[in-house]
Amino acid sequence: MRHHRLFSWLAALGMGLAPALALGADALPEPYEVARSLRALQDRIAAGDAASYRGYRAALAEDAVLLSRAADDAWKEPRNVRAAVAFVLSGGEPVILKKLAELSSGQEQTLVRAALAYGENRNAAAAELLADLEPRKLDASIAGHVALVRSELLAKKDPDKALELLAEARLLAPGTMIEEAALRREAGLAADKGDADRFGSAAALYFRRFANSVHMGNFRRQFAANVVAHSVADDGPRRSSMEAALASLPNDSQQELYLMVAWEGVRAGKMELVRWAAGKAAAMAPDGSLEQVRAKLYEAAALVTTEELEKAMTTLEGISADKLDTEEEELLAAALHIGKEIRRGVEAPGDGDKPPAGVGVSAVAATARKAIARVDALLSGERR
Repeated sequence: MRHHRLFSWLAALGMGLAPALALGADALPEPYEVARSLRALQDRIAAGDAASYRGYRAALAEDAVLLSRAADDAWKEPRNVRAAVAFVLSGGEPVILKKLAELSSGQEQTLVRAALAYGENRNAAAAELLADLEPRKLDASIAGHVALVRSELLAKKDPDKALELLAEARLLAPGTMIEEAALRREAGLAADKGDADRFGSAAALYFRRFANSVHMGNFRRQFAANVVAHSVADDGPRRSSMEAALASLPNDSQQELYLMVAWEGVRAGKMELVRWAAGKAAAMAPDGSLEQVRAKLYEAAALVTTEELEKAMTTLEGISADKLDTEEEELLAAALHIGKEIRRGVEAPGDGDKPPAGVGVSAVAATARKAIARVDALLSGERR
C-alpha cells in the first residue's frame, strides 16, 4: 500500500501539484517521503542539474502544501518531525513548524523551535536553541543541516567554531548539497581569516568534488576575489598553497582562474600578485592564444606605472585589440594612455628640470595618478 501511494504521488508531481492534492489526504506522501524527494532534488543540483536548480523554489512551495496537508497522526513519528525541520532549514516556509512546536516533545521539540526561529530570521534565538545540540549525535537525516546552520549563525561571532562545524557538516553529509554548500562557505570563511592553507584546501576539494555544480561560476569568481582581497597569495608560501589548490584542475580551468585572479589584482593595484597570476596563466597557454594575450595585457597594465614602463609599453603596443573583449579593449586603451602620459613626463619634466639622479620612473609616475584615477571606473567594474 505504501509503495503504491508513493508511486501515485511521484507520478502526480510529474504532472504538477494540483493532481497530487486531488488524490486526497490518504494518498498524500508522508512528510519523511517529501523530505527524501527534496534531498534527491538538492543532490541533483549539487551534481550540476540546472533544471533542478531552476525548479527548486517551486518544489519548496509544493512541498510546503504537501506538509501542511499531512494528518496530525503523521507528526507522532519523529522521522516526520525531523523531515519538517530539514525542510525549513533547506529554505522552506516555516509555517508548518508552528503547529509542530505544540505536538512534538524532547529533542524534536528543540529542533522544531530552533528551525522555526531560523526560518523567521530570529537568529539569536535559533543559535541559543541549537547551542547544546551536537550534530554528530543527531539522526543522519538532520545532522548535516544542523551543523551547516549552526556554522552560519556563528560565522561572525566565532569563526573558528563555524569552520569546525562546516567540516563536520561535510563529514555528516558527503556528496550532498550540504557538503557542497559547506565547502563554499568554508573557503570564504577561511579567506576572511587569512588562512591561506585552509582556503586553498577547501577550494581544491570543491573544484574536485563539485566540478559541475550550478554554483561553480560564482565560486570561481569569489575564489579570485578572495585571493586578492584577503592577501592569501601575497607571498611565496601562500602562492604555493594556491598553486596546489589548482594543480588538479585541467589546464584550461587553471588558466582561467589565474586570469581571473590577475584581473582582480589589476583592479586592486596589486602589481606583484598580477605578475604572478598572469605569469602562471601565460606559461600554460599556447603561443599566440587568446589566454596568452590576456595574460600579457593584465601584466603590462600592472607594470605601466613602475620602473618597467618601457617593457610594459612594448607589450601593450604589440597587442591587437581585435582579440579582446570590450572591457579588455578599454583596459588596453587606458593603460596605453597612462603610459604615454608618463613617458611625456619623463622626457619633458615641468620647468625644464630633469628627474634627480637615481630617481626611477616610479617616482615620476606619481605625477600621473590623476590620469590613473580617470580609469578607476573601468577597473572597479565587475569582470563578466
